[in-house]
Amino acid sequence: MAKVLPLLFQKRHVLPSGRMQIYISPVDQTPTLKAALASTDGLGICMYSDKKEAQHLFHIGTRVTIDDFNQERGSPLIKLTVSGHNNFKIQSIKQTTDGVFWGETTSLPCWEEIAINKEQQLLAIRLKKMFEKFPDLDELYKCKDFNNLSWLCQRWLEILPLPTVDKQHLLNKPTCLNTYDYLMSMIKTSH
Repeated sequence: MAKVLPLLFQKRHVLPSGRMQIYISPVDQTPTLKAALASTDGLGICMYSDKKEAQHLFHIGTRVTIDDFNQERGSPLIKLTVSGHNNFKIQSIKQTTDGVFWGETTSLPCWEEIAINKEQQLLAIRLKKMFEKFPDLDELYKCKDFNNLSWLCQRWLEILPLPTVDKQHLLNKPTCLNTYDYLMSMIKTSH
């Protein structure tokens, strides 16, 4: 079933079961924030690339809900804390006169949970170290699922500075196993 969601475009991306803090401009994006808060479906976060040779919007996004928002003293930006629920594919985009981008979206199936095996423990160990190193990241996740390969792979896709094209390709797969292989090939080549 198609859903129409207000959209925000970000270089970083949040995935299902993920949490992230993003910043928006109160000048340009307040109408989008208002539309998202008024919607029972939340907001769509979509990746984009702004390389000089070509701007590109990517077709897979994540439906999120806003857990919190505020404007820090002295900052011109509004900070949103969002939680990811499910991925979607954008069918079409329209912009309204108030500047809000609305996307007609169709939901993509979530990756099913896969219990990690002994070989896959390395991803969990390294993510735990990442959480220790970055307390702000750790604080976002009250519930961590280090025994679920799908959860681990999605967190790595959120935090690693991978090419957006690669992330989109992996998110289009029916399970997390391609992402696991991709991540392990990166780890093996870094040693």
